[in-house]
Amino acid sequence: MSASLSKALGFYNAGHYDKALGILSPARRQPFVLNELLLIAQCYAKTQKFTEAAAFYIKGAEMGGPKQAMLRALAANMLQEADDSFASLNLARLAAKSGVFDTNAEETYRRYLHEFLCLDEAQMDDQRFLDRLKAGDERYLAAEFPHRHIGWCGDESINARQTKIHGAAAFTPASRAARRAAPHRFSDRIRVGYLSADFSDQHATMRLFQSALLQHDPDRFDIALFCSTGDDLIRLDQGSRDTYPNLQRIGHLSDPDAAALIRRSGIDILVDLKGHTKGSRAGLLNHGAAPVQVAYLGFPGSGTGIDCDYILTDAVVTPETSRPFYHEKFCLLPGTYQANDNVTRPLPSAAPRSALGLPEDRVVFASFNTHRKIKPQTAELWADILRRTDDSLLWVMCSNRFARGNLLRWMENAGIAGDRIIFADPVAYPDHIARLQAADIGLDTFPCNGHTTTSDKLWAGLPVPTFKGTHFASRVTESLLRALGVGELVADNAEGYVELCVSLAKSRDELRAVKEKIAAQRTVAPLFDTTRFIRHLEKAFELMIARARNGQEPDHIAVPVLV
Repeated sequence: MSASLSKALGFYNAGHYDKALGILSPARRQPFVLNELLLIAQCYAKTQKFTEAAAFYIKGAEMGGPKQAMLRALAANMLQEADDSFASLNLARLAAKSGVFDTNAEETYRRYLHEFLCLDEAQMDDQRFLDRLKAGDERYLAAEFPHRHIGWCGDESINARQTKIHGAAAFTPASRAARRAAPHRFSDRIRVGYLSADFSDQHATMRLFQSALLQHDPDRFDIALFCSTGDDLIRLDQGSRDTYPNLQRIGHLSDPDAAALIRRSGIDILVDLKGHTKGSRAGLLNHGAAPVQVAYLGFPGSGTGIDCDYILTDAVVTPETSRPFYHEKFCLLPGTYQANDNVTRPLPSAAPRSALGLPEDRVVFASFNTHRKIKPQTAELWADILRRTDDSLLWVMCSNRFARGNLLRWMENAGIAGDRIIFADPVAYPDHIARLQAADIGLDTFPCNGHTTTSDKLWAGLPVPTFKGTHFASRVTESLLRALGVGELVADNAEGYVELCVSLAKSRDELRAVKEKIAAQRTVAPLFDTTRFIRHLEKAFELMIARARNGQEPDHIAVPVLV
């Protein structure tokens, strides 16, 4: 390493990025060696000069070698940070098709195909990727994060074989056995710890769960929250976070240190609210933080490689046929697995259509899921519905302008005029619940359903037809509908789903009746009964601890209905 590079690296490690750039000034240092190019790129990235960072990653890629695909993928990510979606996609495509297999390049390219709604290209690439997964190609099993994977692949047997984990090595039978065998003293009250990076009332997880969290029986349970929430999300909180019990920040701790802290706290059950989603602390769980570890809510599927004994679920999203594809044991809650907040969740009056740019005399289908859930299958089903309901509109949330253009072009090629698509941006949560009530019918996404977004629509009184799925993520809406007592909105298959949506759109009486039923069920059905939910959750914890106290291995549990 040259003296100048060594000095620049020292400034970089100390956080003095401008000083590092001063030493490696592009105006003075030509030609560069690869490590200099990479350090310059990283300095620009750290100072949020993303276009400049991309340029130097590209220079590094142009030097050739085994890292060229990875460097182009990094450049693509920088261009996306610079809000140049078109250029980032093209560069990601070049990286993935360079002839040099690289998991970063594969992941980046596929992420952008779905993020930017390149539906035809995504459909072809999904098939290419699926063929490699079915062939057992280990490179492809490790090429995308499970949370992205389940969004397009509904095959549980393939979902169960994914190996990519956020910042951690997979647990082993030996590490799991050591965790369970570690000395632990149970007390009269059950000590439950919740682990998450989402402890803010503006995150979807806490919008569902926070009122249940606050209703634990203090005579039987001690509750602690182990928080890795980032400062940006904390700043968005509107006051609820201050009411969360015994919150301890652990984001600054390494996985071993955080696991040791939780062990010292005497936690009996550690509930992971993240799984394979952003902010996961899989490594902490795999260091053995508690005698009983439980997966819940954050990730709709098996946490492959993450050491949890149980997954809190229900008989709809995980029927018995799913058991072979989970290393966790099922703890089946009655009704639905999903907590819902009937205490702080707002229910404002409906927003008038005139204020939303919607016509009064047209049927409005609404989708407010994250737009990357609009997979090729979803778009095809929606197009079929729109073709069969001539006066209808599609009202869809999508902020990315490049993705909007791609969806419009795809729909126009499918015979749907562009003026039948109305785009929406995110708004404050109460305003979102108000605007949902202006729609007629909610459209679900496949193979990954709406989760919080589906329960939001149902809370707002909006019917959300769906059809039976093939993995957890594609069965969520069915679970919610059945817990609300409107199972008639669940079709057996995709064709039945289209028929159901068309029938509701063409019969105002039928649509009015189902909306009235949803409104009536909201106050009496299990779906939005927070107190009922927490009683069943506490019973689940008691059954888990009873087994642990008796020295029994975890096993499948069906929580009985409490009256």
